[in-house]
Amino acid sequence: MSEEVCAFANAAGGVVLIGVDDKNTIKGVIIDNSKRSAIQNSIGEITPALHCTLSIIEVEGKSVGAIEVPSGANKPYVLSGAIYLRIGPNSQKLTTAEQMRDFFQQSGKIYFDEAGCKDFDPTKDVDTELLRDFKTAARLNENIPDDQIFRNLKLLTEDLLFKNGAVLFFGKQPEQIFEKAIVRCVAFKGRDKRFIVDDKFFGGTLHSQYIKSIQWLKEKINIS
Repeated sequence: MSEEVCAFANAAGGVVLIGVDDKNTIKGVIIDNSKRSAIQNSIGEITPALHCTLSIIEVEGKSVGAIEVPSGANKPYVLSGAIYLRIGPNSQKLTTAEQMRDFFQQSGKIYFDEAGCKDFDPTKDVDTELLRDFKTAARLNENIPDDQIFRNLKLLTEDLLFKNGAVLFFGKQPEQIFEKAIVRCVAFKGRDKRFIVDDKFFGGTLHSQYIKSIQWLKEKINIS
């Protein structure tokens, strides 16, 4: 039961019913003070502390316990050292690093653009031409050291790694590190999308991708 509560708290919240089996058959249950205390103690094992409401309702002449679980504001909620998440009709224990990373990103605890990129070497992977253009556009003195600009713009992590977001903006070829960091433009003949007449992939910095994509669109627009 506590696993279900933990999973709901890590998701959008929900109601855990006691006295109803997996086939939605109402069996009924007797919840006295001792049982109520045991339920509260079980929920109390979830950290951080989670406040849930336990109610007793009558359904078809039988008593059913209903635990109302809010969507927790302090995710992740952990039970016995494990994170549980509600996925569809089931509660699932997160066991892989990928599952946990996805969960933290979705819950707003980890942002992709703020994470450090170990595969990026600022000494050789920065687009120096774009950085020079940026200094000009921002009216910065050309003699200002690049490292100072990176620090002022908070492009570095505490470990002095380039952040993923900074790689997308100032990296020569960010698509070599993040394979999906590209823009694909496709033009079809007619309206049924069966015949492709042009298919382009644009990589490079985000600014470069934007410029190339807009130019490609302008070339495809029939203004006659």
